[in-house]
Amino acid sequence: MLKLLTQIIDDILWPAVFVIFFWLIFFTNESYLLDLNQFGVRPLEARGLLGIIMMPFLHGDFAHLFSNTIPFIVSASFVFFFFKGKSWQILIGIWLICGLGVWLFGQERSIHIGASGLVYGLVAFLMTSGFIRRNKHLLAVAFILVFTYGSMVWGLFPQYSWVREMNISWEGHLFGALAGVGFAFFYRKIGPVDDPDPFEENDEMPQWWIDMENEKRAQEEYRNQQNNQTIIYQFKPKDSDNNQK
Repeated sequence: MLKLLTQIIDDILWPAVFVIFFWLIFFTNESYLLDLNQFGVRPLEARGLLGIIMMPFLHGDFAHLFSNTIPFIVSASFVFFFFKGKSWQILIGIWLICGLGVWLFGQERSIHIGASGLVYGLVAFLMTSGFIRRNKHLLAVAFILVFTYGSMVWGLFPQYSWVREMNISWEGHLFGALAGVGFAFFYRKIGPVDDPDPFEENDEMPQWWIDMENEKRAQEEYRNQQNNQTIIYQFKPKDSDNNQK
């Protein structure tokens, strides 16, 4: 139990550190009116390149910050849990590709902020990995994410007249998701072991079946030994001389 608790803490530690910085920078910006949001991604502007690094740490308001907090810490923790050896490469790779895609193809004269692009990338990575790897644990995570954040798919497209929402960086969502799918295929052989295909012929019996058969065989041999035991009775004849009076 202690080992499991320690592992969970290790997997959630760095995502929690990121979230702490999200909140710390937001409230510092709001309290001291620093106008840090100007350092977001500005497409095709040299000064906007800094935003590739800064974008996930900047949020427009509390609702924006809160809506990114829970999905980020959940998806990032799953990545750190299942892909321990490559978790940082996946996180930073999605982060940079998302920001660079926004800088190259985002709407001009706009500023893109928020961690939602990173969230889209992590969720897309986990979902794609679950489906292509045939791993039951990743598939369970994928279905949970689809059920919980399935509506996120609408954030991948430009706003149309029938969408009544505040401005969103659909470019960030799109390039984050594309990066997540790309990394899922790139690291398809890294991480948890794929479950075997139940329809694929396999001559090797699973270990649990072998152990069960061995135990049954041992019990049967023991019963046979008990049934085949020969009981030998020895009779000592009565000494007639000793019993005479």
